[in-house]
Amino acid sequence: MAEELAFARKASGLVRGLSMWDAFGVGFMNQGLTPSIVVLTSLGVGVYVGGNMIIAIVLSVILAGIGMPIVWGVLGGSMPRSGGEYIYNSRIIHPIIGIAESFGNAFVWIMWIYVLAPWVADPGFTMLAAFTGQQGLADWATQPYATFILATIANIIGFCFVVFGLKIFARAQKIVMFIGIGSVIVLTLVLTFKAGGFPDAWNAIAAENDSLDYNAFIAAVEADYGGPLPTTWNWYDSLGVMVAASWAFAYAYCMAFIAGEVKRPDKTIILANLFAVLVPGVFCLWTAFALYQLDFNFLSAAFYADNMENYAWSIEGFNLPYSSNYIGLAFIMEPQAWLGVIYSVGYMAFALWWVTLSYLAFPRIIFAWGMDRMGPKWFTDISPRFASPVKNHILCFVLGQIGIALYVFWTNSPLQGLAVTGLEVVTVFGVTAISALLFPYVKKARGIWDASPYRNWKLLGIPVITIGAIVDLVYLGILFVFFFIMPDLRDFTTTGIIFYACVWLAGIAWYFFWKQRSAAVGVDSSMTYGELPPE
Repeated sequence: MAEELAFARKASGLVRGLSMWDAFGVGFMNQGLTPSIVVLTSLGVGVYVGGNMIIAIVLSVILAGIGMPIVWGVLGGSMPRSGGEYIYNSRIIHPIIGIAESFGNAFVWIMWIYVLAPWVADPGFTMLAAFTGQQGLADWATQPYATFILATIANIIGFCFVVFGLKIFARAQKIVMFIGIGSVIVLTLVLTFKAGGFPDAWNAIAAENDSLDYNAFIAAVEADYGGPLPTTWNWYDSLGVMVAASWAFAYAYCMAFIAGEVKRPDKTIILANLFAVLVPGVFCLWTAFALYQLDFNFLSAAFYADNMENYAWSIEGFNLPYSSNYIGLAFIMEPQAWLGVIYSVGYMAFALWWVTLSYLAFPRIIFAWGMDRMGPKWFTDISPRFASPVKNHILCFVLGQIGIALYVFWTNSPLQGLAVTGLEVVTVFGVTAISALLFPYVKKARGIWDASPYRNWKLLGIPVITIGAIVDLVYLGILFVFFFIMPDLRDFTTTGIIFYACVWLAGIAWYFFWKQRSAAVGVDSSMTYGELPPE
């Protein structure tokens, strides 16, 4: 009788209806290509000004392209249940680690809503207004109340795309992905074929706006930087750029949260994850080669300026109506309003879908807790009509909206996005990589490993998942060093570490509370962690 009561439901109620293409879309769109290239350039080269984007991208594609698909693909295919890494870490390492880490990651997905929904407003909508000559509208969008309104609209749209079921989500994702990829292709074509005349194009627009010309801009940035900017690359800075580049390569793992809703998860998750790393790699490399037609020190100056607190407008004498990020450089090369619309709409499409994917992840995290009786039973409620955890979506919306209000009217730091990356490197990615490393050897997970379709995947007698985990940990180690130890990023503070530690402690307290709550009704919750929840 106790075994029958161990899980909250006899069946999940979720439906396996997503294809390989749908799963790839989830992983690819969570890489957020256009905004991630802005991060790669402005927050990568903008900090590590001697970084070589091509080297950073190639190393990222190799390491992330081997480690991430194997770690997340093998774990997801072996434990094909919706809920993400909570399922893996609780079964392989320990339920306390599973809950604590997952508690932190649930908070991270709420953070993504309140950090990225405002990006739809600024820089997304502000670019759209500036590129079409509506500077007054661009200035309006930067006002806190306007940002809050636009971010709220994005939050509502993201909620609606997911709450009514994955069929509607999958259709909408195809449309948004088409818009996003199309905009990147157009933007990169302009960079490729118009970069040769860039200094003259810059000087022409600078003259129209009484702004710094090409050489004066470099000199002004160097004055702020405190010395000459590098004219060639170095290895140290190139490895540092990998931190920012991770936005384009490390986040395909999002598909793990819908592992219980994809067809043929044993093949789908690992292959979709691989393609979701390779495709951004192609676009990032294409962009880097196109940009390197410009002078190395000018790119360092442009991206350094765009990384300043008030963007390039912090540089005295810079009066262009748009900042010096790579999208702005493309518009300067060919200043056509219709092109600006394509660029900015594509940017907003990716930012909007990041918000949407939080509604895919957070509700399924707490659903998985509920299945293991690590939360209220309503966490496991599935709408029969939509095959969706509607109540969890509503909770996610409320928390996200509160976060947007706090972010816009109180904290308002765009660097919180990189803070989230730092938290995920150590907790989500690091802990899960360790789970993958241990998976074939942990006694309590032996039954799951023996049933895994990958148990015979070996290279030189070593399980492939162990090799993949080692490669993944090397990649994460590089990110860890250049994010946490090197002070240049100026982003992750002692306060942030303490705060996230408190989130983990809250997760541990949550575990013991629900363990005791289950014991009070005669259910030993530890019984659930020796097997997978029902499908």
